[in-house]
Amino acid sequence: MDIKKLCTFVFLFSCLNLAVAIDSRASFFNWGSCLRWRITGICRIVCHNFGCNVWVRVRHWRPDEVSETVNIPGDSIWGESFPGIVGSIFGGANSQIVSALSSGGGGVRTASGPIMNEKFYETHVFGVPWEVMVVEQPFLSQWGCQGGNAGLIYASEPDPLWHNDFRDQGQDAQSSMVGIWGPLYPRQGRAFHGSDVVASALLSYRAMDLTAGVDGKEIQLGHPTQTSCMTPGFDPQSWDYNRGKPGTGGKYLWVYWTPVTCCIQIS
Repeated sequence: MDIKKLCTFVFLFSCLNLAVAIDSRASFFNWGSCLRWRITGICRIVCHNFGCNVWVRVRHWRPDEVSETVNIPGDSIWGESFPGIVGSIFGGANSQIVSALSSGGGGVRTASGPIMNEKFYETHVFGVPWEVMVVEQPFLSQWGCQGGNAGLIYASEPDPLWHNDFRDQGQDAQSSMVGIWGPLYPRQGRAFHGSDVVASALLSYRAMDLTAGVDGKEIQLGHPTQTSCMTPGFDPQSWDYNRGKPGTGGKYLWVYWTPVTCCIQIS
């Protein structure tokens, strides 16, 4: 295979796969907006008597974690969909333990509450298993960069510092703003915002920063509706569907997408 034919083949292959139909059955993941699969170059070419083997460099975004906020300790959006992944921390007798450990209690306090626009939500972070990604987007099994995690990474209920203001003492809140959502510090479960979905986004981001990390990632609302992928802190005017309306009491799920690159053999 000469280089000109090879380059033509790779170009056509890239065009065809950029047009791969995105499976829209996923309940949480906005694959159409966030996946952004593409070929970025050639990794290597190995030629032998019977032809050449080609590996191309593929780049896409992968939904490695989800972070949810809930109003009731022990409640879980992700757990209702994938009970085997969550484990037993939210089930049976453990749910009573979780509730007992959660001294802050979830809730939305508006102008009629003690502090105007004060929100407090419990937060959970889960790893998204590769198997879930492949089930929802089968072409990733052959053309995707394998990865992901599984299981519960963080639950705020047993974390006393999520329920008070003692974490991150001495950190300047105003210098840690997450766009216009609010301050990263202190990383606890209380936020002050007129929109419960924006408050949820901020608390989700705090929990991710505490555990899985947020560097280079994009975020997308996955429940109760979907948004496009965006940079954390992005102006809510373009995505806060609840603006001026009653919220869901803090029950939201957010998907965190990580950019990944790998080499895949195509011939």
